[in-house]
Amino acid sequence: MERVLEIHMQEMGMYGPARVLELEQQPVSFGASEMLSDGMVEGLVDAAVLACEGAGSVIVSRPEVLQAIGGHMTGLVSTEPIAEIQDGLEARGCILLDRRAGVDQLAAFKKAVENGFEKIALTLTGENARCAADLREREEELGARAMILAVHNTGISEGQAEILAESCDLVWSCASRAVREVAGRKAVLQMGISIPVFAFTLAGKRLLLNRALHFKAPLVMHRAALPLAPEDKQPSPLV
Repeated sequence: MERVLEIHMQEMGMYGPARVLELEQQPVSFGASEMLSDGMVEGLVDAAVLACEGAGSVIVSRPEVLQAIGGHMTGLVSTEPIAEIQDGLEARGCILLDRRAGVDQLAAFKKAVENGFEKIALTLTGENARCAADLREREEELGARAMILAVHNTGISEGQAEILAESCDLVWSCASRAVREVAGRKAVLQMGISIPVFAFTLAGKRLLLNRALHFKAPLVMHRAALPLAPEDKQPSPLV
C-alpha cells in the first residue's frame, strides 16, 4: 500500500500542490472513472460528483479532468484543503462543494442540479449505502435523477448490499462477498469476472455497454446466470 501511494505521489503529484489534473490514460479496465469519462464523451453524463483529495466533493464536467481525479483515487473518506488543487480544478471548470474540502456527495449533487446539470452521476462508498437510498427518495424534490455508482464495497454487510442493489445503477464487487451473493443475483448485467461490476438499471447498462464500446482490447459477451464469479478468479479472502 505504501509503495502504491508513493508511486501515485511521484507520477501524479497526488496529495500535494503539484497534482496532475488532466489525464487521458485509463489504467483500470472497468473502473468507475473510466466508465464515467467514456459516458461523458458520449453524452450519457454531463457532470459527475467525485471526491478528490485536497478539494473534497467536486462537480466535474470534463472527461480528462474526471479521469485525473478518479483514475488512481480509492476510498477517500475525508481530506484537508490544498489551495493549488482547488484552484486548478476551478480553472478547469469544476465546481467545489466548498473551500473547506468537505466530502458530502448528496450536498454536491444538489449543487450540481442548482448549476443546471441534468445527467448527473455520483460515486459513493458501500458504507454510505443509506445515502444512496436517501438520494433516490429525494430525487423528485431535487429535480433530477442521479446515476449512482457504488465503489469501495469491501467489508459491507448483507443489508448494505441489499440497499445498494435497490438504489444504485452500478455496483463494484471489490472483495465483497455480500455484493456478489446478495446484490449480484439481482443484477441485469455484469462486466468483468475477478472484480465484477454489476448494473441494476437501464442507465447502468448503458454506461457498462458504452465502456465496452470504447474498450480497446477484445471482449466476450454471452448469456449467463448472475453473478458469474468462479471461485478461482476471486480475491481471497472475500469479506
